Amino acid sequence: MSDSRSYRVIIIGGGIIGLTTACTLLKEYTSIDKLQLTIISTTFSPETTGDVSAGYWEPYGVNLNDERMLRWARYTYDIFMQEFFSTKAAQAGVMQMPGHILKSQNDQQISENDDFIVPSFLPLVRHYRVLKDPEIRMFDHLGPVTGFVMSSVVTEVRRYLPQLQRFLECDSRVKFVRKKIHSFSELKGEADIIINCTGLSARELTGDLTIRPARGQVIRIHAPWIKAVYYFETVNEGVGYIVPQSDTVVLGGTFQLDDWNTTPTEQDTRHIRRMCAKILPALEQIQDGVEQAGLRPYRDGGVRLEHERTTDEIDIVHCYGHSGAGVTLSWGCAKDVVEIVKTLLPVYEQHSSDLPEHEQLWRLVL
Repeated sequence: MSDSRSYRVIIIGGGIIGLTTACTLLKEYTSIDKLQLTIISTTFSPETTGDVSAGYWEPYGVNLNDERMLRWARYTYDIFMQEFFSTKAAQAGVMQMPGHILKSQNDQQISENDDFIVPSFLPLVRHYRVLKDPEIRMFDHLGPVTGFVMSSVVTEVRRYLPQLQRFLECDSRVKFVRKKIHSFSELKGEADIIINCTGLSARELTGDLTIRPARGQVIRIHAPWIKAVYYFETVNEGVGYIVPQSDTVVLGGTFQLDDWNTTPTEQDTRHIRRMCAKILPALEQIQDGVEQAGLRPYRDGGVRLEHERTTDEIDIVHCYGHSGAGVTLSWGCAKDVVEIVKTLLPVYEQHSSDLPEHEQLWRLVL
């Protein structure tokens, strides 16, 4: 059934949060032929922060005591897992793989009830187990460690985002605009709803000084024998992580708050190589690679996802501050954003579809 109402929606931000929100909006507003959806951003893939990331599903850098994080992460995990078992997987870079999460014990006994060993997000995944003998002995070269292994998913953002954008471009109701928005007032009168998915740029756009950069540096190498994720956390030496992609392997990393430097540094490169070679000694032999750095949108109070009506009567739904978990929370946050939009821009109830949820959200365009 077609709905004759006309709605204008602007999404500011062309990263993983903005594009998943756009896809979810189209899903829920299928019946609105006169929907006008404009996506405005200064950057699109391959220039987004997400394109630098490894795309590993794990609620990283966020407060897990916030119930919303687990709800968003669960929904997103389920969507990615559906996509892995679909025709989308190869084109969109969605890979299921085990993740070994390890922590140095430093001669301290760690209980199996420790938050690291059984974090609150583990029940969200399909399979996990605490590492015990003989599995834990595989990591004797790291010294005394404890940890777990879980079935997770890697979504290669530099492949995934172009597929979402291609799908959106096929809808005549969608328009992409590359430009910088300095103030919401620039858009007054041009939209019924503005959805703010600007990541770190929200600091300037909203004046929210609680959002700040968490700098991450990585190295992309060729190491095709690596087929699992490894993460190793220490007290004094920081962390190292190894995340396979479809044709490269991402080595990381750093989490440097209030550092605005987007140029890779030699000091961080040495740290990353040393930590990753600790985990897999064969990596000592690999000296080539492409170094990249990006700025995660960390927010002191956690993700801001809420409706605001400004003093000059502009309706804005904010969705920013995802720290290192933008990929992990993406589809879940998009779902909640659109639920808010539906309270402001009513839509007829849609008939249930026989398609899997992920196919309702977006389809592969060949």
